[in-house]
Amino acid sequence: AALREKVEFIVSPTYVLHTSAKYSDVVLPVTTEWEREGTILNPSNRDVLIVAVNIVKPLYEAKSDQWIAKEIGKRLGVDVDKIFPISEKQQFFNTLQGANVIDEDGKTKVPLLTITEQDLAAWGVKGKTQQGKISLNEFLTRGTYQVERTEGDNYGYIAYKDFVQDPEKNPRDTDSGKFEIYCEKLTRISREYGWNEVPPIPAYTAKPKGYEESFSDWKGKVKGEYPFQVYNPHYLRRSHSTLDNVPWLREAWPSPVYLNKSDATRLGIRHGETVLITSASGKTLRPAWLTETLKPGVVALPHGSWFELDEASGIDLAGADNAISEQVATGFGTSGWNTVLCDGKKWQGPALIPDVDRPQRIIFGEER
Repeated sequence: AALREKVEFIVSPTYVLHTSAKYSDVVLPVTTEWEREGTILNPSNRDVLIVAVNIVKPLYEAKSDQWIAKEIGKRLGVDVDKIFPISEKQQFFNTLQGANVIDEDGKTKVPLLTITEQDLAAWGVKGKTQQGKISLNEFLTRGTYQVERTEGDNYGYIAYKDFVQDPEKNPRDTDSGKFEIYCEKLTRISREYGWNEVPPIPAYTAKPKGYEESFSDWKGKVKGEYPFQVYNPHYLRRSHSTLDNVPWLREAWPSPVYLNKSDATRLGIRHGETVLITSASGKTLRPAWLTETLKPGVVALPHGSWFELDEASGIDLAGADNAISEQVATGFGTSGWNTVLCDGKKWQGPALIPDVDRPQRIIFGEER
């Protein structure tokens, strides 16, 4: 309702009809990673670099995000050549040209790639020749570069080693310049943020929408309107929300809500029956999966389902965790989505259609 009544016009550049795109006025087909020039990825392992390269020309009418931005900019009177003075291919090559690794001495930065005149000519780009650890073609073909490690090499790293060896010359960023168990600076910063005050020494703090708030009478241990805590485990069907539109994955993993068997028995819910999950923010439906491995009073709703609103009832049919999560500031350095309270009841309405039987979100040619 907010999108329809308050927002004049919505454009989504995307290659799948995710929820934001579903409510857009125009969906612009954007290229995937496999259709773009390429990029270097730096995973959490600091010994590895991964390169993603173009393997197919853009399909159908798909264009890159940058191409779309430039074309819109032209129509808005923007000098896009000042914003994007070089081509996307040149941008990718510059990233490759500028990639460095630490040499065997553990200190010196050296070029990752050997680049020749032949490489520059074949790519049709501006650059310079250089000597590196691996040839450009080998890196692009292999798709990865792994720093070779041996016992006793110079790539080891000990956190805070300089401070431990000489605290006076290498003070920490604290009021005392040392490691602090009692840290007044943390309290001071939390006050500046204007959220919940963080004590200077570790202490348990009851969080908004946390365990204590699931009780209407904490001392008497009487549960309130929303007696369950929800957490959102990652789920094999998708990567966050990516791939949730794939029928084969929907068939393999039905994305249920997990309940402790004792809670389900008390509520009259049997394995596979539909559960209505309600929070202060919204409602969603899911088939029940009963287990003894979940703590009583806790339900697990897998993360990342594509929101599917039934506009007549206001209930989400897909088990989207965003349908019931709340935007609550819970203190300095703490995410407000780490805990949500809800209620769970056996669904008395029409049977929930399994996710695999719901139509895929696809825009067909006649809908263009």
